[in-house]
Amino acid sequence: MGRLFAENLAEFAENEKVMTPQPFVLDFNNEDHVQQIKNRIETDFPFLRISRVEVHGETVLKTECGGQRFFCLYQGQGEVFLPAGYRTQEGDGTALPSDDYQPDPVDPDFKALLDRIAIGRATISSKALTPVNAILGRLSPSGEYFCGDIAGELWRLLEQAPRPWSDNPQVESALDALFTCYRQQGFSTKKEDFWETVMIGDQLLVCGEEELRVRGCFSCFSLENIGQSKPLVSAVRRLRYLLDTAGGCSPGFDPFRRLPITWFSNSPGEEGDGLNFFNNHVVNIPAENSPAHFHPQVPIRGGLPQTEFYLVMDPSPYQLAAEGEGPSIIIYPNLADLSHYEIHRLEPGLFVYLPPGVGHRGLNVFAMIMTIPGFKPGNEFYIDRDIYEQTRGLAPYNENHLKSKNYESLEKFLPGFPDKPMKTNNELDKQ
Repeated sequence: MGRLFAENLAEFAENEKVMTPQPFVLDFNNEDHVQQIKNRIETDFPFLRISRVEVHGETVLKTECGGQRFFCLYQGQGEVFLPAGYRTQEGDGTALPSDDYQPDPVDPDFKALLDRIAIGRATISSKALTPVNAILGRLSPSGEYFCGDIAGELWRLLEQAPRPWSDNPQVESALDALFTCYRQQGFSTKKEDFWETVMIGDQLLVCGEEELRVRGCFSCFSLENIGQSKPLVSAVRRLRYLLDTAGGCSPGFDPFRRLPITWFSNSPGEEGDGLNFFNNHVVNIPAENSPAHFHPQVPIRGGLPQTEFYLVMDPSPYQLAAEGEGPSIIIYPNLADLSHYEIHRLEPGLFVYLPPGVGHRGLNVFAMIMTIPGFKPGNEFYIDRDIYEQTRGLAPYNENHLKSKNYESLEKFLPGFPDKPMKTNNELDKQ
């Protein structure tokens, strides 16, 4: 599979195998594997409790420890009972049924921010304009209502658009102000009690003493933070009512990438882990668009490093046609030796555990991708260029992302890397 990317890395690469936590791929429908997954995650994160929850018929979902418990539905279908008065930020994808939900009137102060941004749209940078347009697009044509959650767009501003976002100080100030009020905007209120459909990729949440009535036949990945009991999102997030957003491992045009819960921040320059301990998104990852990447062991701007899980699902309920070869993931377990890689064939129900500092690239896979403490802005680094150069093209890489490299040197991300000059490929060729 090609030589090490430099001969003087050989000894360090061997040591790095021990220093980097190892990834794994297991079956979440296998009880023994579930126990292994539970043991690993709860060892790495003692504040979490992991389980698989099976629903057959009608039951009540509740917490085990009085914390904040997510149920991520990965196979099957059912219904959830939602009472009149239930409030949700869904509806920026397919609109919520108008007979069943009433959007809240837009807050006048928030509307004033949007108007200021819209008037100054021409002053906004090209990289910031796409997420800004998506934010503005949630305002109804009449200007009376604003629908949906803009946390994902604010994350894209932080991740993809260098500041300043606008060369007009008033517009820049208005964009800053969105971070202080976005969590209170975009809600709709349910008019009557009744059951509603939930399907794969949807997310349910209970906190403290809360309960959710459900019925049907479905399976969930369950994760509970035993130290938190205050909800940060509404009790139900359904993919069909959420907006598609390009980014991350599916950056191409017209993606299926929906965010039940994303990064919550109090301010654009916030240090640490933000407000929430857990993010997820459901994404269809076509091979041609997917970059090889990693999340560093020492996170940018502090806090916990980003650990990632894939839970593979069947794309057919969303009429997503599988193209090319079957779903798989390429894992580069040791960034110090990119010539070493693993290819795992994937199928619905498989669970992929990716510690920080492990390179990976999903191929033609439909998955719920979850992270702890979350998809932290500025903590995704694209390595296709280094794979190509350092293995002479013998390890798999995506040629469409050779220009996506967003760091100066890979060595600085390797713990304990010696402070001595590296031999270049040209110097190695002369030996």
